[in-house]
Amino acid sequence: MGINALDAALSGLRASQQQISVISNNVSNVSTPGFTRKILPQQSQSIEGVTVGVLTGTITRNVDMSLQRDLWTQISAVGELEVRQTYLSRIEEFHGAPDAELSVAAEMARLKDSFSALADTPDDNFLLKDAVNQAVDMAGKINDLGQLIMTSRNDAQADMSSTVNRINQLLEQIAELNNQVQDNLNIGRTTAASEDKRDEAIKELSQLIDLSSFKRGDGVLVVQTNTGVQLADTKAQKVLFNPQPLGAITYYPDSAAGVYVVNQNFTGNPEDNPIAINITERDIGGRLGGLIELRDQDFPMQLAQLDEVAHKLALRFEAQGLRLFTDSTGVVPLDSAPDPTTDPPTPVSYVGFSLEIRVNQAILNDNSLLREGTYGATIEPGSNEVIRRVLEFTFGATNYQIAANTDTATQVDLVNTGGASLQDWLGLFSNNTATGVRDLSTFLDVPTLVASANGALDDPNDQFTITFSDPDYVPAAATTAVTIDLSTIVSGGTSAIDDIITEINNQITLAGVDARFNASASIGPSGQIRIDSRSDIAFDASGANGMGADGLAFLGLSENSYTATDPYFDVQVGNNASVRVTLDPGDTGADLLAKFQAVPGLAARFNGDVLELRPGNDDTFASPEFGGDIKITGGPFTTSGASYGAPPASTTRTSIDNGVNIVSALFGSYSINAGVISNASPITSVAYGSETNASLTPPIPTLAFRNNNLGPGANISIDLIGSRALIDFVQKMVNQQSQQLASMDNALTDETGLRDVLQTQLSSESGVNLDEELSNLIVYQTAFAAAARVVNAVDELFQELLNAV
Repeated sequence: MGINALDAALSGLRASQQQISVISNNVSNVSTPGFTRKILPQQSQSIEGVTVGVLTGTITRNVDMSLQRDLWTQISAVGELEVRQTYLSRIEEFHGAPDAELSVAAEMARLKDSFSALADTPDDNFLLKDAVNQAVDMAGKINDLGQLIMTSRNDAQADMSSTVNRINQLLEQIAELNNQVQDNLNIGRTTAASEDKRDEAIKELSQLIDLSSFKRGDGVLVVQTNTGVQLADTKAQKVLFNPQPLGAITYYPDSAAGVYVVNQNFTGNPEDNPIAINITERDIGGRLGGLIELRDQDFPMQLAQLDEVAHKLALRFEAQGLRLFTDSTGVVPLDSAPDPTTDPPTPVSYVGFSLEIRVNQAILNDNSLLREGTYGATIEPGSNEVIRRVLEFTFGATNYQIAANTDTATQVDLVNTGGASLQDWLGLFSNNTATGVRDLSTFLDVPTLVASANGALDDPNDQFTITFSDPDYVPAAATTAVTIDLSTIVSGGTSAIDDIITEINNQITLAGVDARFNASASIGPSGQIRIDSRSDIAFDASGANGMGADGLAFLGLSENSYTATDPYFDVQVGNNASVRVTLDPGDTGADLLAKFQAVPGLAARFNGDVLELRPGNDDTFASPEFGGDIKITGGPFTTSGASYGAPPASTTRTSIDNGVNIVSALFGSYSINAGVISNASPITSVAYGSETNASLTPPIPTLAFRNNNLGPGANISIDLIGSRALIDFVQKMVNQQSQQLASMDNALTDETGLRDVLQTQLSSESGVNLDEELSNLIVYQTAFAAAARVVNAVDELFQELLNAV
C-alpha cells in the first residue's frame, strides 16, 4: 500500500513539474513571434478501477486552424494591395496635387493658352517662341510620365524576381518542417515547436502569394496556391521565373516572362514542359500577384492611355495642317485600326509613342511655321487661319465640317443628267430684267404716243432693236436681234403699252429667239416696258431707221446692255475670303465640280453621283492637309421647272420641287411637310474618329479616342469613355489614375482592419495569456507541493517501519 502511494505521489510530482515547465516556457515566449500557447495533456492512471497515479501526454498547441487560414488569406489580400499602392503612388506623385498644376492635363491647358495668346498677334516672334517652348514642355511631360511608367514596370518585374526567390526559400523551409513534424509524430514526440515555425513560415509566404492548405493524417500541412496548385508537402516545388528587360512592345504572354510551378529538379524552358504549371494568369494574390498585375495590367494600361494621349495630340494638330509633334523620324504614326484576331495580334502603330514624342524639328528651326502651317500653304502676313483652326478644332471634338447629304433617300444626282445642263436639271436658271423708266400706260395708243414725241418717233426713224445673247450655253445659242417698228404696231389694246408689249412678244417669236433664253416682254409695275430673259439683253436705236437715243429715251429706255445673273454660291473656307461659284448656262456636273475645286483650301468630289465639299486640298478626301470649317451661302435663287428625274436619278428622289433655295437644291437638303418647303443646311460637323477594330466588317465603328484593343498585344482596355476633346480626355486619364489609388487606399484600410481583427482574435485564442498562465502556475505549484508532502509522509512511514524492524 505504501509503495502504491509513493508511486502515485511521484507521478503527480513529475506531472506538476512538467506542467510548471510548460507554463514557464509559455510565459518566457509570450513576445516571441509565431509562438502559440502549449498545453500538456494529463489523465489519471488506474489499475482494475483503482487510481494509482497520473499520466502526461505529448505537448500540443491550442490553435484554431480555420481562423488561422482566414488570417493567411487576409494577409495575402493586404500584401497585394500594399505593393500596388506603393508603386501606383509614384504616378500620383508625378501628377502632384490638383492645385499645383503639374499634371499632363495642366501642361496641355497651358499649351492651348499659348495658342490663344498667339491668335491675336500671330506674327509676334516672342509669342511664337513661347508657344514652341510650351510644346517642348508638353512633349517632355509626356516623355517623363512614359519613362516613369516603364521604369516602374521594370522595377515591379525585378521585385517579382526577388519575391519568387523568397517564395522558394520559404517552400524549402516549410517542406523541411513538414518532415520534422512527420518524424516526431512517428516516434511520439511533440510537434508543437515545429508546427509553430511552420505556421510562421506559411504566414510570411501568404503575404507573398495567396494560399490554400489542408492537413494530412501524418501531420504534414500541404500548401497550395488558391487555385489548388501544390507548392509543398514534404517536398518543395520550385517556382520558376526568368525575366527579361521590358520595353513598350513587351507584353504577357507573348514576350514577357511568366511564373511557373515545376518540379524541384527541373531545368530548361518551362514553356516546353507539359507538366510545368503557369500560374501567371491565375490571380494568385499576395505580393507576387500584385506585382504581376502591376507589370501586366496596371502599367501597360497607363502606358496605353498615355500613348493614346500622345498620338491624338500629334494627329489632331496634323489634321489642322500643323505637324507640331512627331516621332523620332519626323512623322506622326499612322492611325490604323488594331486587330486582336490575327496571330500574333496586330496592335495600333503608335505603341510606345509617348516615350518618343517630340516637337517637329522643322518648327524648332523656324518658329513661324506655327502660323503658316507645315503643308506648304501661302498664308497672308498677319493671318491667324492655322492658329484659329488649332484653337477651334485641335483642342475640340470636331475635325472638319462637310457639305454633303448622307441620306440616300434625298440625295441629288448631279452626274446622270441625261445631257441636260445643271440649270435645267435643277430648275435654277440665270435671270435678267431690263425695265424702262417711263409710264406708257397714259397714252391711248401708239400713234398718240408718237405724236406726243415732237418728231422724235416719226416714221421712218421709229425703230429699235432688242438683242438676246449668251455665249455660255451648250450647245451654243444664237445671238438674236429683235427689231421693233412703232409704225407697224397694230392697235388693239387698252393703251400704248399694251400694244408695244404685244408687238415685242410677237417679234421674239418671229425672230426665233432660243427657247432656252425664255425671253418675254411684260408691263412693269408702273406701266413701263419690261424685258425678262435668262440671257444678256441689249437695246440699240442707232441703226438705219433707228429712233436714236432721244427716241429711245422717250420710251423710257436707253442704249444699254444688261448682263444676266447666273445662279451662284458664296463659299468660304475658315476665315479666308469667300469665293463666288456660279452655275452658268450649259454647265454640267463636271463643270461645277471644277469650279468648286478651284476655291482655295476647298476639297470637292463626287461621292458616287452626289456632291461633297470639305476644307482641305485633296479632292479625293484621302489625305486632306487640314480640317476646319466651311460656309456656303446661296444667292437669291429658287427652283422652278426642274427636269430632274428624267432620266431617273440614282437615288430615290425623282424630282426637285419648285421653290427650293439654291443650296438645298444642290444637295437635296430640304423637306416638305403639308406642302411647306423647309430648306436645311447641308453642312455638318465631322468629329475626330479612329477605327476601333480591323477585324470587324466595314464600315468599322470609330471613336474620338480608342478605348479597347490597345497596347502591344491589342488586348488593353483603358476605360476612359465619353471623352471627345483632348483636354477632357487627358484630364479623365489623370483623374482615373488618382481615383484608382484612392480606391486602393480605401480597400487597403478595410483589408488591413480585417487582418488586424483576425490577428487579434487568433492571438487571443492561440497566444499566451499571462494572467491565465500565472493562475495555472499557482495551481500546479500547489499540486507539486501537495505531491511533495505525500512523498515526505510516505518517507516518514517507511522510516518508522524500518526503525521498527
